[in-house]
Amino acid sequence: MSSSPLIRCFPFGGVGEFGKNMMIYAIDAEAVIVDCGMGFPEPGQHGVDLVVPDISALESLNLNIHAYLLTHGHEDHIGGLAYLWPQLKLPIYGTDVTLALVAGKLDEAGFKADLRPLSETEITQVGPFEVEAFPVTHSIMDAVSVIIHTPLGAIVHTGDFKFDLAPIDGRHTALHRFSALGDKGVLLLASDSTNATKKGSGASESSVGPALKQAISQCEGKVVVTTFASNMFRIQQIIDAAIACGRSVALAGRSLEKNTHITENLGRLKTPLGTLVDIKQCSDIPDRNLLIIATGSQGEYRAAMARLAQDRFSGIHLGKGDLVIFSSSNIPGNERVIAGLFNHIYRRGARVLHAGQAPLHVSGHAHAHELKMMMQLTRPKYFYPVHGEFRNLVEHQDLAVASGIKFENSVIAENGRSVVIDNAGIRTGDSFHVGAIFVDGTSRDEIDDMVLRDRRVLADDGMISAIVLISQHEGRLLGKPELIARGVLRQEMSEETLMEVAAHLQHHLESMDHETVINLDDMKEEIRLTVRRWLKRKIGCRPMVVPVLIEV
Repeated sequence: MSSSPLIRCFPFGGVGEFGKNMMIYAIDAEAVIVDCGMGFPEPGQHGVDLVVPDISALESLNLNIHAYLLTHGHEDHIGGLAYLWPQLKLPIYGTDVTLALVAGKLDEAGFKADLRPLSETEITQVGPFEVEAFPVTHSIMDAVSVIIHTPLGAIVHTGDFKFDLAPIDGRHTALHRFSALGDKGVLLLASDSTNATKKGSGASESSVGPALKQAISQCEGKVVVTTFASNMFRIQQIIDAAIACGRSVALAGRSLEKNTHITENLGRLKTPLGTLVDIKQCSDIPDRNLLIIATGSQGEYRAAMARLAQDRFSGIHLGKGDLVIFSSSNIPGNERVIAGLFNHIYRRGARVLHAGQAPLHVSGHAHAHELKMMMQLTRPKYFYPVHGEFRNLVEHQDLAVASGIKFENSVIAENGRSVVIDNAGIRTGDSFHVGAIFVDGTSRDEIDDMVLRDRRVLADDGMISAIVLISQHEGRLLGKPELIARGVLRQEMSEETLMEVAAHLQHHLESMDHETVINLDDMKEEIRLTVRRWLKRKIGCRPMVVPVLIEV
């Protein structure tokens, strides 16, 4: 590396949006990837199970990428690896719990990657880079900030963090190390903006335990607690509260069972012998002695909580005297689905207790005061807000200016806009292509824009099949076309309307040149356009038209 290097940041995801976090840091042409996450589909992206970053622009960036560096094991930071790692088969660095979660995901996908430990106490050499991992508290075990040392000073990529003074596992954010790094000189602070709009400081994770214990102790029936399956600190507190109230614990949900198994094997989750029982054996346990931890706090239809609420869970039925605790927050956009889940629970005769009624959930992200504290500890020369929508980035930049960082030393650059740092300062650089790859998780197939467009048309306007018989040798139309409508409003698509369309199509096809009719592909396109144009002109709708040509 040169004595006066060019440092660039390339946000491929997670900047200007929530989810699919992926950042590339480059010193001259040498680079590393920090995180490789996934996101969830937006309304209208029918049939899409998840979204991962589009990394096709890497070919034009001419970077020598050495590894993936992971901050923690949440899906929005590691969920893209199963889809993108086959394209970039690089070593993956992370802490113990993070690597265990990644190993499980890659194993399910049939991949075996080079997984390497990222030390929390020593410098790790990653190609030409010297990298450190500073422990931070978050809503998952083993979260770290990634520190990349450069000739101009350190780059601090905070990842998701908070300052929890009473962490469940006693693993505190490394305040003294951030401060010592600030003394040496931090070139760039790229910091989590998720809660930049929230004032003050967030509550400690340990504050949830007493509220859980109180709620469980007051219930005479069975208790169901739903939370995020990756938050093993919360799972630990739920288990501890259950034990204190004389209840056995059953796990409902595959991801929950997997994460519990992983953290138990690593010695990070403490479950006294006999505490956990098989969910299939719950019928043998009195309701007053049973607590079930279930996945599906966001109302996912196939998750355990939805099946319990809708009485679709084999062997377990909610009823009068039972309590369902939502130890979680609502992800924006899920409010209506979760409200519907509440109603189903009440229909069973059970009651709901959620975080709006008692301190049953805390955020894993730093609030405004904590974000300013990170700036004061590291005292960066330059500041770059990441992880959040545009409003979060702007609010975070305002916090930086209020903390003494010059406005001209900060930059906002969303996905697809590079950031450049050299002896001249910090600035936005060239833009590059970013986008999203839509994935059907059941088949692991990528869904292209054409497929997505077709699904949107089907959902919005329905479909019409146009069945046309033609002479195999002469290409002549045989009889009147038959039209079948699916998903189109009956008032718009009456039997009379379909007959009118069929007659119009027949007249059009009979007037066509025979050479055009003989070309089957051209004829299919002619059928499709003729029917769509007639429907648009006559009744104002444009359903998908599927031509079906039968040669006789």
